[in-house]
Amino acid sequence: MNECLPIYIFGEVLFDCFADSEPLLGGAPFNVAWHLQAFGVNPRLISAVGDDDGGKQILAKMQQWQMVTDSVAVDPLHDTGRVQISIIEGEPSYEFVLDTAYDHIQPQNLSTPEGEHLFYHGSLAARCSTSRDSLAQLRDWPAQKAFVDVNLRDPWWELEWVLAEVHGAHCVKLNRQELICLSKTEQAQDDIEWLQALARNFRLENNIANLIVTLGADGAFLVYEMGQIISHEMPPQTTTVVDTVGAGDAFASIVLLGMLHHWQWDTILERAQQFAGFIVTQQGAVSDNPAIYGDFKCLWGMI
Repeated sequence: MNECLPIYIFGEVLFDCFADSEPLLGGAPFNVAWHLQAFGVNPRLISAVGDDDGGKQILAKMQQWQMVTDSVAVDPLHDTGRVQISIIEGEPSYEFVLDTAYDHIQPQNLSTPEGEHLFYHGSLAARCSTSRDSLAQLRDWPAQKAFVDVNLRDPWWELEWVLAEVHGAHCVKLNRQELICLSKTEQAQDDIEWLQALARNFRLENNIANLIVTLGADGAFLVYEMGQIISHEMPPQTTTVVDTVGAGDAFASIVLLGMLHHWQWDTILERAQQFAGFIVTQQGAVSDNPAIYGDFKCLWGMI
């Protein structure tokens, strides 16, 4: 890959609504695109917002952040997406409003890429037929390296569809519980060796080139090539965790960044966890402070 490799990101942009604060920008694909833009990549976000105040606010924020907006459709028939988030025992619980703009994504101002490109998507935005059909068309682009970020949000996912999407992907990221669910395993064990064996089998059965399993505070591991594993533990948390919303998206954005810059996989896992560890110290999934991203670029020798 070269550093000019195009990156396309498909899926939801919405507002995260907490009980005790103003709505915040969110949606896994949007969060990933926002972070990548701040790290000097110019991703193309393919999404939709409503023709409402929320949609106008999202487009204005993207333009201020110098993000490309011409593939974010303005839908006059559906409202901008929203999700109500509750924090229960330290973990977020989500209630997504149904039939919003991102359920009706119809790609615009796009042409088939010429040559190799990265294509990131999750699973939530394909819960309705319009966006699911659009995603299927985009996944057919030739010379594509697909990054599937599994986000199982009940009741908005179907096992067979998710398995079809991850099959043959260049990279798949999921967490411990998502791996267990997709593996259809009834007797889950709280043992890292058992989990790694499960991941090896899942990767092989689904012809996945690189499978990343995130373990929250316990770190993450990668299964790649002939079943080799690279594992990275999280260092002790020295700062206060405010909320974990968006931590996985922060992690995914650095994995994509590392793939683009040819970082070694152990470096990718370390840096992805460093950045995700920062995101959980603030409320909201993204930051609009460029200096924060500048600090990480300096830390990682990117400037």
